[in-house]
Amino acid sequence: QHRATLQRAMRTMRDEARDFRLISSSLAADPKARSRESDEERLAVGAVQAIHDTIYFTIDLLKKSLDLNTCVLLWLDDAGEHLKIKECVTDSDCVVEHAINADAGALGSVVKNRLLVNLKDPKRGHLPYYAAPVDVSFLGVPVLEDGHLRGVLCADRAGDRPFSEREEELLQAASEQMLRGIQSERVFAAVERAKYEHERFFAALARLNRALTAEDVYTTTFEATREMCDFDLAAITLFDKGSKRHTVVSAVGEAPKGLAGLSFGDNAGIASMVVKNKHFLPAGGEIRDKDALVFTKKVRLDGMESLLVLPLICREEAVGSFAVAARRPRAFGKDKREMLTVIATHVAVKLTNAQLYGRMEEMATTDGLTGLVNHRTFQERFGEMLARAERTGGKQALLLTDIDHFKKVNDTYGHPIGDVVLRGVAAVVRDCVRKVDLAARYGGEEFAIVLEGTDLAGARQLAERIRAEVQKQQFQSPKGAFSCTLSLGIAVYPDDGRDGKSIIDHADQSLYSAKHGGRNRAVAWPDLQSGAVKLKAVK
Repeated sequence: QHRATLQRAMRTMRDEARDFRLISSSLAADPKARSRESDEERLAVGAVQAIHDTIYFTIDLLKKSLDLNTCVLLWLDDAGEHLKIKECVTDSDCVVEHAINADAGALGSVVKNRLLVNLKDPKRGHLPYYAAPVDVSFLGVPVLEDGHLRGVLCADRAGDRPFSEREEELLQAASEQMLRGIQSERVFAAVERAKYEHERFFAALARLNRALTAEDVYTTTFEATREMCDFDLAAITLFDKGSKRHTVVSAVGEAPKGLAGLSFGDNAGIASMVVKNKHFLPAGGEIRDKDALVFTKKVRLDGMESLLVLPLICREEAVGSFAVAARRPRAFGKDKREMLTVIATHVAVKLTNAQLYGRMEEMATTDGLTGLVNHRTFQERFGEMLARAERTGGKQALLLTDIDHFKKVNDTYGHPIGDVVLRGVAAVVRDCVRKVDLAARYGGEEFAIVLEGTDLAGARQLAERIRAEVQKQQFQSPKGAFSCTLSLGIAVYPDDGRDGKSIIDHADQSLYSAKHGGRNRAVAWPDLQSGAVKLKAVK
């Protein structure tokens, strides 16, 4: 019973706290479904409405208690030239709706001197918030915040009833109370904004922790930083300790021409100094010297007022830098710098891990001797390429190649020289294929090549080119120079088979035919079908 009573009391307290806006309700939605702009807008709308409610209640209370004709709060604009009506309670139909010159009439005296003005019988034009002359007494009180004029609280009433000293004090107290209401909403908004940013901050760190490849890390870093603060340019550099060179590996936003892929040595630039000193620069996040060198003399960040370059440190070693820049001043305050420092630390660790992951993936998918993909990876990617061709109605050509008399090369010149031949043939294959194609070491002295979107004519052409290039190669050995030749078999999906096994079998039979038909040639599956190939005795 005691626990139940306590829980009810706590629920009541929480409900009251929400009623008094002590606990956030405006940003209670799922953070994944929100955007920074929508949250800022909702927060601002809620705060403005609360401020207007407070001000209206205060001036309405003043009007009733002091028997006023009009009570109005005028707010000074940023330029200090005009006063705008924020809230007004009046019995008159002559109150203007437009902005008023800040130096007009009695209001000008309040604005200029920052002092209360009490007029028993103001002259015509002294009260510019009226469109026509009125017979009233006037009291104007400056609304001051830390010595800065924010607005003027005005009160007037009909008849020969001047405002007393007590009423002056009451109006001043009311102006201070309204200002406190505004300040409270600012604090509330700041707390909500901080809460929002910390939510996004931890969500960004979680996304970074899930990134595996370097490209994933770059993309996630920029997305996470955008959640923390607005920027106009962001760039990541990596530092090679051996060559002592920095390289811009990724950049987004208003990147100047030549920044992406830029490589530069150690210099007096901020990016280089950050890596050297392992500390962010500039100290306050502001560009004080517009001609300051950030990367190199050839690449300038024109028009940027704010800049922060942070070191990427992993295991006490600086592996690169992370730069963010903005056109607006004071974009990277202390709280932003602290969060971005944590982001940079995570980026450094994730990039180091991504490099290790990349090397492990390469070891798992690449043949160590030739640098081409291995047999297992070939089978996986070949299946993916056939599935893509089936979806799009395209073609995929498979070339299986074999180095002629390779056993004789090993027996005559030794296995180390045989490895040189394998690497040489792999280099020719790699140079002849496109990025969209697939080249693999199929096993032993055999290579497999899949040509994306290529028909039989295109496959024949490339096979002949590879064969001719390999024949040109001269390999050196202690027993003198020698050359090698290739035999190739060709099959095309879907013309020569409707699945991967059929295509491989038909390409293999075509290769067998090329080997037994004299070697140093390319044979396609349709050649076998038509009887165009005549077999020769194998030597």
